[in-house]
Amino acid sequence: MKNRNGIFWGLFLLLSAGILVVSQLHLITYTFSFWTVVATIFLVAILIKSLVYFMVPGTVFSLAFLAILYAKPLHITAIVPWTVIGAAILISIGLSLILRPFLIKHHPWMRYNHHGSYNWHQQRRYDHNVDVETVDESDINVSVKMGSSVRYVTSQDFRQANIDVTMGNVKVYFENVTVQDTATINVDVSLGGVELYVPRDWNIVKQIDNNSMSGITEEGTPVVTEDSPTVTLHGYSSLAGVKICYI
Repeated sequence: MKNRNGIFWGLFLLLSAGILVVSQLHLITYTFSFWTVVATIFLVAILIKSLVYFMVPGTVFSLAFLAILYAKPLHITAIVPWTVIGAAILISIGLSLILRPFLIKHHPWMRYNHHGSYNWHQQRRYDHNVDVETVDESDINVSVKMGSSVRYVTSQDFRQANIDVTMGNVKVYFENVTVQDTATINVDVSLGGVELYVPRDWNIVKQIDNNSMSGITEEGTPVVTEDSPTVTLHGYSSLAGVKICYI
């Protein structure tokens, strides 16, 4: 994580230096407002971080918003903003599907199990939009693309959960889970949301890397004691949110 942060800030500073030099050489003739420059730095930061973490939606949408911001000098005012946003949605979905084999190499928790399918029980659908399952394995995997899922975990030796969400929402309930000592929850979410319902006595160690348009929120009050299990929350969120609910 620290190495990736170093790469991100290194690339960002190099790009900022290039912009500064170009502006001082008066190679850019178009006049930009102060807020345009601020928005550009913000979007470029998201773009670089998305590239470092191989996040397709973050990369595509940051480029789309930059195109909207600079529509006039790019002479594309006739197709902004809705055409560009619509194209960004389609490109993001298409590239995510095409590049998935490559992305799996950089996100190990997205891998399939040895049976060639995700480690899920038979699906039970309560409506046309949300799939709900109860799982009792020590290691669970949840992957959602443009949908909504609910998982009830009942493992008596919970060790790891891998949650991958793109343009969707996932709720995972850990209220009937036993952790022997430590456990890990890996989260990779883009343009979506993840809600984790965890026991109040869990000691949650948050190690999620968020970009500027993402964040972690908490609901409820944890009650941590010396006997509380430690559960580490790893991962990355881009244009998304992660919510921890203590129950």
